[in-house]
Amino acid sequence: MHKICSFLHPLILLFTASLLFLLSACTPSQDHSRTVKIAPDPSLLRIGVSTNAPPLIYKKNGKILGLETDLARRFGKFTGKKITFVETKWENQITALENNEIDIIMSGMTITNGRKYRIAFSTPYLRSGQIMLVRLRDKTLFSTGIYSLMNSNYIIGTVKDTTGDLFITQTINGAKIKSFSKSADAVKALINKKIDAFVYDAPMVCHYAAIHENEKLTPILTLATEEYLAWGIRKEDSELLTQANLFFQELNDKQQLQQIIRTWIPYM
Repeated sequence: MHKICSFLHPLILLFTASLLFLLSACTPSQDHSRTVKIAPDPSLLRIGVSTNAPPLIYKKNGKILGLETDLARRFGKFTGKKITFVETKWENQITALENNEIDIIMSGMTITNGRKYRIAFSTPYLRSGQIMLVRLRDKTLFSTGIYSLMNSNYIIGTVKDTTGDLFITQTINGAKIKSFSKSADAVKALINKKIDAFVYDAPMVCHYAAIHENEKLTPILTLATEEYLAWGIRKEDSELLTQANLFFQELNDKQQLQQIIRTWIPYM
């Protein structure tokens, strides 16, 4: 089990600062969002998104927002291509990429060995990991983080086919898991006492804790895993992969990447 160390203090600040982020104004998107199949076009970048992972990628008032959209627009300018967001169910993202229905996945996807077998990943842009969201009154029950769930009768909420889902399944023998297709549904189940804890990526857990302050939810700020988020690209599309890596290299060289991240995830 990893302690968050230098990541712990930023997450505590993120929990309180996210409310300010939610009240901040966002520039309306001028990019198109589609759910139908779009033919390949060398002048167009078809971006696969699952808009259920705030603050990385989500939808508000019909607009797709988040860190990924910010990076996507910058990447479009970097490559000289128009961009269009193709809304795709999370579990269908990699298949859509393999079938050439999209060109790139920008949905807060974690690099895993299983996914690397099927697709290529760009340079990682964010360090993350799995933590828990619980009801504030139950906080002391989970003082040791996710490992508080060992040998317990707790009902654990996860989002289907995510690294959190896989981690709980592989780590906790006999775990009582209730999986959801959307993270917001898992949070609702936690509020309504249908589950006892929700395991998900750290940035999103802190985001939900902040916006559901009135329902008295709190994150347990101990990372059980260390993960890296990146863009998914077809293995045979070496040109796009090279462009993505050069893009992140330029952002890092100009010390801009962390600044962009903090716009959406304060103090990370």
